[in-house]
Amino acid sequence: MSKKHNLIVWCGLIVGFYYYLFFWLKTLVQFLIGGSTFPLLTITGGYLALQELWQNKAKIVRFRATNIQRRLGHILIGCGILFFPFSLDKGWKQALVWLSIFVGIVISTWGIKFFKYYLRPTFLIIFSIYPGINVLPGYLWQALTPERTMDQIQAWSVNLALHTMGYPSNIDGTWVNLPTGSVNIGWGCNGFDLMVLMLMTSLLIGMAYRLKSRQILIISLLGCVIAFVFNTARITLLAISVAYWDGQSFDFWHSGWGGQIFSLAMFTAFYYLLMQMRLLDFARKSHSSN
Repeated sequence: MSKKHNLIVWCGLIVGFYYYLFFWLKTLVQFLIGGSTFPLLTITGGYLALQELWQNKAKIVRFRATNIQRRLGHILIGCGILFFPFSLDKGWKQALVWLSIFVGIVISTWGIKFFKYYLRPTFLIIFSIYPGINVLPGYLWQALTPERTMDQIQAWSVNLALHTMGYPSNIDGTWVNLPTGSVNIGWGCNGFDLMVLMLMTSLLIGMAYRLKSRQILIISLLGCVIAFVFNTARITLLAISVAYWDGQSFDFWHSGWGGQIFSLAMFTAFYYLLMQMRLLDFARKSHSSN
């Protein structure tokens, strides 16, 4: 039974790594080149999960799966191996099949109780399996809200910022108009992705520092507010560059490099705000006292 189990597990690992690892790495590189910082969160989530599992390896090896659990895990691995060649057309399909193989390996090796004792690393591994998991909240938002709601909210905030700075602007739906130029707020520029990014960052910080649920909620709200404010500043800059500067300025701030600069400034402000509020210091004290 042990040899048979090891053979099935190795087949699952080989198939999963051969098909999915290349897609995972390629997607991460493409996102980084495009100016997205989500790959860094993906890698961080995977690292935190593996670190916790490695620290508890002596306890994990004592877990034993029952015969029924072992058979169930082998079925999941076998289904993953069987269906993987048919999932190569879509990244989310590959991620789902690889998740099936991963769950099958865990259940057949350590049993279902593994998930009871190591829920946090399990969540982090699921979070890091698909690099594009950040698009899921966007689909939910668009399905549950009227069309272009977030675009209109962002257009209103940009118009308010321009008026505060003394620019004679007005809005028409999702268009922000200046006397000599206009910008249209689309889905990629409405700040929703940045808010999701900060929300996921807050969750990872909370798990890394063992924060309480209330503290995670606080820093998540702070992160979303900071993301919205910085995105408003960026779109305001783009509107000014369209109306009063040259096209190269707009292209630079609209490209990946411009996005990375604003992301760096956003994360820096977020970090110093957390330090100023002593949330991370409190987390260290709370962790050390436990």
